[in-house]
Amino acid sequence: MVPLKDRVTIYQSKLINRLFGNIIKRTRDNQSRDKEMKKHVSYDPSDIPRLIKTLDEKSTARFKAAKELQIISLSDPAVLYPYFRVFSNLLDSKSGVLLWNGIIILSHLAKVDSAKGFDAIFDKYYQHLWDGKLVTAANILGSSGRIARFRHDLAGRITEELLKVDIIPLPTAECREVARGHVLVSLAEYPALWKSNSSVHDFILRCASSHRPAVKERAAALLTEYFNERPNA
Repeated sequence: MVPLKDRVTIYQSKLINRLFGNIIKRTRDNQSRDKEMKKHVSYDPSDIPRLIKTLDEKSTARFKAAKELQIISLSDPAVLYPYFRVFSNLLDSKSGVLLWNGIIILSHLAKVDSAKGFDAIFDKYYQHLWDGKLVTAANILGSSGRIARFRHDLAGRITEELLKVDIIPLPTAECREVARGHVLVSLAEYPALWKSNSSVHDFILRCASSHRPAVKERAAALLTEYFNERPNA
């Protein structure tokens, strides 16, 4: 019988595979997906203090509150920006669900980060790439393009973190391929800021040989569009 720990890892990998496998068919990149999601977002601003307070509860209500706040952060990040510290504290949460929502919410708040609060949490944010968990890494890698798009001054450092996908600890080789796919999606969000980076080119070229169709297709598209290269089929 497969040990429980390994069964969890396999399930986790399969879950992320399903979420990411058809990403190219569903949307060209995160920008398109965000734009589509915004069309379906509505909320009552008076609910925000209650949702923020619920994050500190021990019940499962905190998970629902975190998800609702994540949706609001996509639609109207400015209304949540005063609570930046609350969401940055989620990076210390022992709950994976709260951590993952915090990672995504903070990436949305980068759009209105006039006080450059993300600078102070940059290292803590990307340190979670070393947690050895696919879902955590996928959320960070997939949200990074959004941050770079909003905070051009951090784009260079973010690119360095994205390229660590080949060395961070992950459960399996297949998990790494999935993670690389998330990196490619993020890179597509700010190409003008990495086009002259040879390390990025080399990474994309390696991804073009991936056995995962979604990763291979995304890499080929980036090589064609930004380097005028057509990798062999």
